[in-house]
Amino acid sequence: MSMQKNSLLKRITGNKSFTLVAVWIAVLVVFTIINKNYISPRNIKNMFNTAFNVGMLSIGISCLLISGVIDLSTGYTAMVGGIVVAIFLQANMPWLPALIIAVVLGSVVGLVNSFFVNCLNFPPFISTLAVGTAINGVGLLITKSQILPINNASFWELGSYSIFDVIPLPFLFTVILMVIYSLILQKTRIGRRVYIVGGNHQAARLAGINPKKITTVLFINNSCIACLVGALVSARMHMGSPSSNIGSDLDAITASVLGGVSFLGGAGGMFGAFVGVMLLTCFKNGLVLIGLGTFYQTIATGILLIAAMAIDHFRSTGRRTRAPAA
Repeated sequence: MSMQKNSLLKRITGNKSFTLVAVWIAVLVVFTIINKNYISPRNIKNMFNTAFNVGMLSIGISCLLISGVIDLSTGYTAMVGGIVVAIFLQANMPWLPALIIAVVLGSVVGLVNSFFVNCLNFPPFISTLAVGTAINGVGLLITKSQILPINNASFWELGSYSIFDVIPLPFLFTVILMVIYSLILQKTRIGRRVYIVGGNHQAARLAGINPKKITTVLFINNSCIACLVGALVSARMHMGSPSSNIGSDLDAITASVLGGVSFLGGAGGMFGAFVGVMLLTCFKNGLVLIGLGTFYQTIATGILLIAAMAIDHFRSTGRRTRAPAA
């Protein structure tokens, strides 16, 4: 009986998600000791608002990373999604059709990224960065680098309403979406194919799976989610801004990899990504409360991304070492 308990404890503590949760709790405790306002309802709400942005973006990004590719245009796509919604709302269009148009625009961006990666065989890092840069230029051109105010109270509610004045509606959307995508990845045929494609493209082809078709769907999915995020951020800010969401995709990548999603593909899941998002959000928020400015936050995020990549590298090396020889 004692041996069984020890074995169970070893499995739990050896789980990377458990380790990440432990680190997250430690961060919460440390910053709470330093500043009692850290766990105030107002600050918790602020953290949830930040976590929604990074968390929802991490859903699409995690799926792409698991499949073995990456999209560096995500933040720019979210920015343009928010701008498009603002433009149509300024023209007195109801917010739901405006939101649908923005998401459809996201699907077009996803198709463009897929075309460069799957049809022209461009490296995802370079091609998606180029597409993102072009999208950024389009956003600046459309807005002339000016914000676009939104005067639509019902749309504001979509981004600003909070349950018990603590849990923002967009954060609740994020949690629900993460649960749905977790079930898709773990329980469905397409989810299993995503892991197979990310683990070994050649083996996927031999199993009758078309990797390009899978990644095309994931590129479209990622860009649609990005535009949804951009729209919700615009709803919260009451405006479309050419500077919103820039860099948030890097936070999402950092959080996903921290949570165990592999840069090399084939590993990870939504629970780990969620914990990574909360860890990163709570850590950066704590830096703000103790008086460290934006520059220090950026440095800390960069260090965390490097650490996450190093952990992923050694984890992937360990998987290859333990794999049986052919």
